[in-house]
Amino acid sequence: MQVNHKRIYRLIIDEIERGTTSRGELIDRTVGKICKEDTCPADRSRLRGEVGAVITEMQENGVVSVAKDNLVLNTTRPVALRAENCEREIINLLREGPLTRAAIRSRLERFFGTDRTATQKDDQTLYSLIGQVLKRLTTLGVITLSEGRYLIAPEKMASVDDISSILSLKADFITRLHSKGGEFFEHYIVTLLSKYLSKNGKTVTEAFTTGGAADGGIDGIIRTVDALGFREEIMIQAKNRNELVVETSVRGFYGAVCAAQGSRGIYATTSDFHPSASAFLESIDNCVGVNGEKIFEMAIECQYGIKKRHGKYCIDGKTL
Repeated sequence: MQVNHKRIYRLIIDEIERGTTSRGELIDRTVGKICKEDTCPADRSRLRGEVGAVITEMQENGVVSVAKDNLVLNTTRPVALRAENCEREIINLLREGPLTRAAIRSRLERFFGTDRTATQKDDQTLYSLIGQVLKRLTTLGVITLSEGRYLIAPEKMASVDDISSILSLKADFITRLHSKGGEFFEHYIVTLLSKYLSKNGKTVTEAFTTGGAADGGIDGIIRTVDALGFREEIMIQAKNRNELVVETSVRGFYGAVCAAQGSRGIYATTSDFHPSASAFLESIDNCVGVNGEKIFEMAIECQYGIKKRHGKYCIDGKTL
């Protein structure tokens, strides 16, 4: 039973606006809006988990909060926004027809709830993300701009369902990963990178997280050896955040790698890097940045966190 994330999100908003409700009641009412009387218990249980995950995402993003054991919509806190969610929703909107940038902004303001907050900070963040996503999708040839309106590129129309599906999967994957917290992400990224390095010619001899507040800025270490016997010690910093990674953070990590005499450094984040941070990473040859987009690609390649079922990729619930 496949239910669109967007539909669940909107139903949750609708139910909260009808009156105060506890988390359990909200899940029951939302599931009741979607399920039919003959829905099998397994599908109903799976849907309850999906609705719960969306509610958790909305709490983390500041869209809803708990007041006296009831969930309420926030009207003052800025909404935390993510590029992959913005990307997915833009494709969903353009599937309905061409839209101007202003129309896209207006629709996404309502969808994400930035129009219901008192601050302009989240609006500006949303506008910035929209610009980044439109530029990226245009560069990739997924969408095109004609007479002031964005539309799905004609040559991509036949595959738009596949594009929409993979973008939706990416958004759900990053959201699920983000909701697991920092400690989980450290273990996940060390394991994922180990699998990725192994698939790409390295022999991993050891991989572990360092743990603790006194880790010196190094969250994980992977030791490898190649066919000629050259050994490397790869040091990892893992940040499970919404915010962009800034240059000072990357410089601090690079300094920690050099101080510990690591061979290479990998700064992994579920979000992305500020342009100045990206420029710094490009200026050095033994440290790289891995963003949410790359993590998603590696998860697919390594089938870790993502699996293929009936010919389609989906979240691996046993891992995430």
